Amino acid sequence: MRLRIHSTLTYTYTEPVRSRVQVRLAPAATARQLVLAHPLSVEPGGFSLTYDDYWSTRVTEIEVAEEHTRFSVSMLSDVNVTGGPFRPLAADFGRVEAAGVEDSFYEFLRPGALTTPGEETRELAVELRSAATSPAELVDSLSKELPSQGSDDELTHLAIGALRSVGVPSRFVSGYRAPFWDFEQGTATAGVITSWLDYWDGAWHGWDPTALQAVGERHVIIGWGRERTDCPPLRGIYTGGGEAEYGSEVLVTRLN
Repeated sequence: MRLRIHSTLTYTYTEPVRSRVQVRLAPAATARQLVLAHPLSVEPGGFSLTYDDYWSTRVTEIEVAEEHTRFSVSMLSDVNVTGGPFRPLAADFGRVEAAGVEDSFYEFLRPGALTTPGEETRELAVELRSAATSPAELVDSLSKELPSQGSDDELTHLAIGALRSVGVPSRFVSGYRAPFWDFEQGTATAGVITSWLDYWDGAWHGWDPTALQAVGERHVIIGWGRERTDCPPLRGIYTGGGEAEYGSEVLVTRLN
């Protein structure tokens, strides 16, 4: 599926400020995503620097020296997305339990501030792990048994924490999600910047705990990390008085 994604994020300030922001909006170039265009538009403009961070997420840092009461960043991206999976799902836990996995995937097995599960969640994960025959089966059963209320990020963090607690490497994925219903080709409709997880069974596989399904052609990856704090769409600091208000809009157009 070919999608056009137009995302706009804004900070509105109650008093004039000078600001510096980090932007993570560009779709990642991966085996399942061919990124055709992603120009970045910023108002007001300033000094900028673009690089890939530790997690291979594309980051643009922007420093605005002139005083302003509104900062807006917009990106237009055309992306060809293939649903996958590109590699077969593992039939058992053999690769997960192999020697060296704990060291190699330490960062994606260690609980963090947002991914430390409670005792009840850990007990549920242990119970389901003993009944599951493969990581894919465990991910599916966990998603159905874990609480379904909360934001997408909260559900993703909860599932990641549960999987890590039983030794399955899991990472946070930030991305765009197009509507699941069949929207008309050529017509823009509302999308979201959201999150899901990747779990490792010898290869990485995407799973959306909010939608209770494997990641497909309506999911567009922006970046990865241990949790949301590693890949926020927009992070900033400012000098000046007053308060800041954040807003976002994502429009998705199906091109074919």
